[in-house]
Amino acid sequence: MKGALLPVSLLCAVVATVGLAFIALRRPPAKPDPAGTATTRGSTVGEEASHERVLRPYQTTATLAEDLRDALASGDGAQVQQECWRVSRALRGKARWTLENLAPHEASPRVRALLVLATGVHVPDDRVLHDFLRDRAPLVRRAAALAIGYAPKGSSSLALAGSVQVPVGRELPTRSRATLDRYHEKETDRAAREAMTAVLK
Repeated sequence: MKGALLPVSLLCAVVATVGLAFIALRRPPAKPDPAGTATTRGSTVGEEASHERVLRPYQTTATLAEDLRDALASGDGAQVQQECWRVSRALRGKARWTLENLAPHEASPRVRALLVLATGVHVPDDRVLHDFLRDRAPLVRRAAALAIGYAPKGSSSLALAGSVQVPVGRELPTRSRATLDRYHEKETDRAAREAMTAVLK
């Protein structure tokens, strides 16, 4: 009797496995997840939604620095201003890292100045920004001073790189004021000194 039960049990197991496989194969495929790495374009009112999938742009600190370089190369002042503040918003969470690791190695003084401004406004009282007050390029020193004094609703504004208007007028903490005052006394470049004077006032 026991010998007959073994083949019957094996037969039942095989039948059950085949049945489960058949049911699984008949299920419709799962719908794609709309929250993946691609986005679906919407449609205008009255039209069907397009199902064309578009990859999101890939951004890094390096690509954002290149965006500033491209804007400067365009010669369009409005574009430079727009890109500067767009990059500033994008790098808000990496401001200190950018000032420590990317800006010091940027060869172009104009790009370096925009990077210092764009990121420095988020850490105006940090030593890593204040170190740029002794940069070899006067334009970068001007950018550092403007970043220290940046105030979104400042009473006055100064230009950087001939196109980016920077509102200033922030009440400086004692340490930042003392640091800026020390560099102001030694500054020989007129444009950089003008920015430091405006921020100190």
